[in-house]
Amino acid sequence: MPKLSLITPINLWNQDRLDKFLRCIKSVEEQTFKDFEWVIIDDGSSMEFDWENLLRDPQIPSVNIVHKEHAERVIAYNHAFQVAKGDWFAFLDSDDELKPMALERFNHRIEEFPKYKMLNFGWITHYEDGTYGFRDPFSPERKKVGHEVFGGGNIANGSFIFNRSVYEDLGGYPGGMDGWVKGADCTEINYPEYVNQPKPYIRDLLMNSPFNFSAAAQLEFPELRQYFMVDFEAEPEKILKELGNPWGQDFFLFFKYSRKYHSKAIKEYLYIIHPR
Repeated sequence: MPKLSLITPINLWNQDRLDKFLRCIKSVEEQTFKDFEWVIIDDGSSMEFDWENLLRDPQIPSVNIVHKEHAERVIAYNHAFQVAKGDWFAFLDSDDELKPMALERFNHRIEEFPKYKMLNFGWITHYEDGTYGFRDPFSPERKKVGHEVFGGGNIANGSFIFNRSVYEDLGGYPGGMDGWVKGADCTEINYPEYVNQPKPYIRDLLMNSPFNFSAAAQLEFPELRQYFMVDFEAEPEKILKELGNPWGQDFFLFFKYSRKYHSKAIKEYLYIIHPR
C-alpha cells in the first residue's frame, strides 16, 4: 500500500489541455519521494493519447488510469476515491504542477504532526506574464470540534491533503459513483428543475453541473446558504451561486472535512497553479 495517492481527473479535448497535462506529468516524474501512486481518471477524453506509455513511465512508481465517460470532475473524484490505495490522498489538477520536493514535504509533515488527519499548505500562482504570487495557508478559527464556518478562503485543489480514514468516515462528494442525488427538496434554496415548476421544488440533481453541485452542498450544509444563495426575494429569477470558479469542489471538501477534523496549516508553498 503506498503512503500517498495523488489524484488527477483529466479530460483531454484540445492541444492546450494536452500541453498542460504534459507539464503536469513532468512535475510528477520529478518527485523526490517515491512511495506514491498516481490515480488518473480519464473523464472521457476525446483526443488520442498514449496512455500505455504513461503506465510504463519508469520515473513514476505506480500509475492507475481509469477510463470513463465524460461526467465532469465531481463524479471523477468519487471514482478516484474508490480505487485509490494510499494512506493519504492529495490532489493535482491536470493543468497545474508540483514542486519536486512536494510529496517529500507532505510525508515529512505527516510524520511531524501524527495527531492530525488533515494538513493544508500555501501555494504559488504562476501568471501568464511570468510573475508569481504566493498565498499563505488557510487558517480558519479552530473550534473544539473542527473549524469555524466559512464561505471562502485560501483553499486550492492541491493545497490540502487528508488521511484515508477521513474519507472513510465522512465520504466524498455528493452523488457517489453515478453522480445522482435523487428526490432532493430544493424549495428553500429556490432551485426548481424547470421554469414554472410548482412548489415544492423536488428534483434529481446530477453532479455534472456546478449549480447542481452547489445545490447539493447547500442541502447537506445549510450554513453555506448565507454565502452562496442569491437574494431571490429581491431577484426571484436568479438561481443559487456556484461554490467557486467554476466549481469550488476543493472548497467544499475542505469545508466538509473541517466540520469534524482539525487541519494543521503549514506555511510551505509546494503546489503551483496556472490560472486557466
